[in-house]
Amino acid sequence: MRTHVFFDWILTTGLAFIVSACGCVLPQAESAQAVTKDALLRNMVRDVIAPGYQELAVKCHGLTDSVEAFVKTPKQESLDKARQAWVAALLASRRVQWLQTGPIADHEYHSSFFYSKVLAIRIESVVQSSRAIDDSYLGELGATAKGMFALEYLLFDRKGRPPAEGNQSTATFLESFSGAESPRRGQYVLALARDLETKARQLAGDWAASGEQSASAKFIAGGQESLNRVVNQLAQFIEQLAEQRINFIIQLRLPIAPQLDRIEGSSSGTSQQSVAEMVRGVQKLYRGADGGGLEGYVKHLNAPLSERLKGQLESAMAAIESIGAPLEQVVSENPASVQKAQDQTRALEVLCKADLASTLGVTLTFSSNDGD
Repeated sequence: MRTHVFFDWILTTGLAFIVSACGCVLPQAESAQAVTKDALLRNMVRDVIAPGYQELAVKCHGLTDSVEAFVKTPKQESLDKARQAWVAALLASRRVQWLQTGPIADHEYHSSFFYSKVLAIRIESVVQSSRAIDDSYLGELGATAKGMFALEYLLFDRKGRPPAEGNQSTATFLESFSGAESPRRGQYVLALARDLETKARQLAGDWAASGEQSASAKFIAGGQESLNRVVNQLAQFIEQLAEQRINFIIQLRLPIAPQLDRIEGSSSGTSQQSVAEMVRGVQKLYRGADGGGLEGYVKHLNAPLSERLKGQLESAMAAIESIGAPLEQVVSENPASVQKAQDQTRALEVLCKADLASTLGVTLTFSSNDGD
């Protein structure tokens, strides 16, 4: 019954987000319209933002179901499915991570999906506590003990971690969900998954809503101001991707193993996948659908630049995908491939900061970390 109710909700919100801020159904052939800023912003909501958050809600729902099945029957098969569902939810969040304003900022949900510096001591203290793991208790927990990456800590063993943090065999890991502490640990895992699903559904609903005060209406009505925010966030996002994710790992001293705790996604082996999906999210934003996205708008203003951006996005995506394994693994075995990904992503960053911003009449207002 729960699954049917959820997908009824998805159908309802899926229909809702095609309604414009004024309450009118958006035309199907948006590409036939004149290329305008208003049309661009409407298309961003309809084709990129709203469906991106809907996908996140669906993946978080799947995560809750898989975690619930694992907690009830902690076997290798159910554990594998729960881990796969976690990765799917993580990657869905990566595809919308470029957007840092709107409902996710209004609700202060950034840390739930993107803050990775969780603390084992905080998480284990929840397991040891006698307090009921309810909404009140979750509300008191800081970002170091809840959210997407607290779930990563609880669902993935920590092979390769420094000795002080301990290593776990799969058998030992499964015992933690079937021994004396298992009910408490299972309740905690399930509460975290449900919390993520609730938040993802709220974000999807916010972007699907219509009316003058809806997130989509405010975004569209923002005009140039909304476009300024998008380009600033996009440029900053790509800079962080190039410097704080790829170049950060390149700069780590070898051997990497003692430093895995500094690398986001090392427990789940998702460092390369995360970077790829972040770029894929940027590609989706740029391409839009049916020629009505940012690419079409840029092409109207500067056709050569639109092709350069498209080509550089493809080059960055190809370089990242060619790595083919977690960054922390490949940087030791094939550092040239990681360096190529950094170079291509850095070139994309420069294009966005200089040419794209200039063409769209945007002044970059964020504080760059790389001297640009």
